[in-house]
Amino acid sequence: MKNTYLIYKQVDGTRQLVKATQDEWTAILKANKKLPPNQRRRFEMDCCEDGEGFDRMYIEVLPAEHSEWNSKHTMAERNRKEGNLYAHLSMDAPVQDTEVESLHEAISCGFDLEAIAIDRVLMEELETALKSWKPWANELLKLYLEGKGRSCTISLSEKYHITDRAIQKRKTAFEKFVVDFLKK
Repeated sequence: MKNTYLIYKQVDGTRQLVKATQDEWTAILKANKKLPPNQRRRFEMDCCEDGEGFDRMYIEVLPAEHSEWNSKHTMAERNRKEGNLYAHLSMDAPVQDTEVESLHEAISCGFDLEAIAIDRVLMEELETALKSWKPWANELLKLYLEGKGRSCTISLSEKYHITDRAIQKRKTAFEKFVVDFLKK
């Protein structure tokens, strides 16, 4: 295995990556140990295979690059460790000692599509029946579904210019109509 060290040096007035000797590399590592963390030089390692074996390169990187890499690496490592806590199963895997052919058949999806469709059709039929019964009934249904059935009396009486008692009678008639409709 061959090691190559690329470090930043001033060459002709510009900062460039150049190949360092083993002695320069050792001196940098010793100096880094004595420096505070925010002043240390940062390196990343890269391995590549050539015909005779592996070559390992240590490349100096800027602090911003190292910080970005470290953030991604830390997150990936945390995700890897958390992922090891859980078993990953294929939904097509057979379930042993049962009549179920796969996990997909054994695990419910969390909602009943048929019930949702029936509820939607029922609501459309209710809205149609309310519309033909009274013109204001669908507005009252909307208020009830929003949870404003008890607090809507004043706003409706102001909107339709009728008394609170008249609104109460409408609400009572509305509730009776809905209950009778749902009994069918």
